[in-house]
Amino acid sequence: MKTTRIFWAAMATLAMTACNNDEEQVLSSAEGEIQLQFIHPSGQTRATDTSFEDEDEIGVYVTTTESKLQLGGNEVNNEKFVFNGTSWTSPRKVYWNEGRHNVYAYYPYTKTVNDVEDFRFRVQTDQSTADGYTKSDFLWASVSDIAASNSAVRMQFAHKLSCVNIVLEKGESYQGEIPAETEVYLYNTVPDALVSLSTGDACKDSYGSSESIRCFQESPAKYKAIVVPQQISSRRPLVEVLIGNVSYLMEGTISYKPGMRHTITITLEQDPEQIKINIGGEIGGWN
Repeated sequence: MKTTRIFWAAMATLAMTACNNDEEQVLSSAEGEIQLQFIHPSGQTRATDTSFEDEDEIGVYVTTTESKLQLGGNEVNNEKFVFNGTSWTSPRKVYWNEGRHNVYAYYPYTKTVNDVEDFRFRVQTDQSTADGYTKSDFLWASVSDIAASNSAVRMQFAHKLSCVNIVLEKGESYQGEIPAETEVYLYNTVPDALVSLSTGDACKDSYGSSESIRCFQESPAKYKAIVVPQQISSRRPLVEVLIGNVSYLMEGTISYKPGMRHTITITLEQDPEQIKINIGGEIGGWN
């Protein structure tokens, strides 16, 4: 297998040497390796809701401050950084150039990026597992106008999609406990997003189709899902709660806003026709 490690020249007066064979190609430079410290939106340095985890992968771009982020031809193009539980490293070493730089990062990493301004990202329609939920959480970070450094550059991530919390409450006529086998679905949301990797802005793909999303269960009465920012302005099925062979289907309107956590409270009654739905306000930062 051929392995490539790239070192960018840091000073025009330094000579660049190369070793080229079937196993390895190395270009040497006097500048230091690019080191990055990624901070989860929760503030933790270590993707669950609260931290990064071992083997999480982040994509990184680096440009000069004078250059616009492009699909190719940047100083660093969609380089993968992997978390080992303590720090982030790139399997292929990357080094700083001279001058000042802008750095862009996104999670989760995707090997193939077809457009940096309309990057296509799709949330999972089955978020009932931890893997399906965390892979739906699109995070983005950037730092601007920085010089080469031998220290790790700190990058603060932010949630760019919307989180929906569904809370189930027992009404006066509801008997017994809410079963652990309860399933909750969000309806009529487009799971496809278009994201600008230069700004982090995310919006619904206007050509995408509405689908249902199965939510992640935190407890028998609490569920959550990540959705693409969008507005559901006309009353239509919004949430379904399945308890055994009984279906509680509720209509509603809501505006899912980027980087916001929304809460939908559902009061269950014995008669499915008497259930109540309350759509609360949003909380910024998801915290």
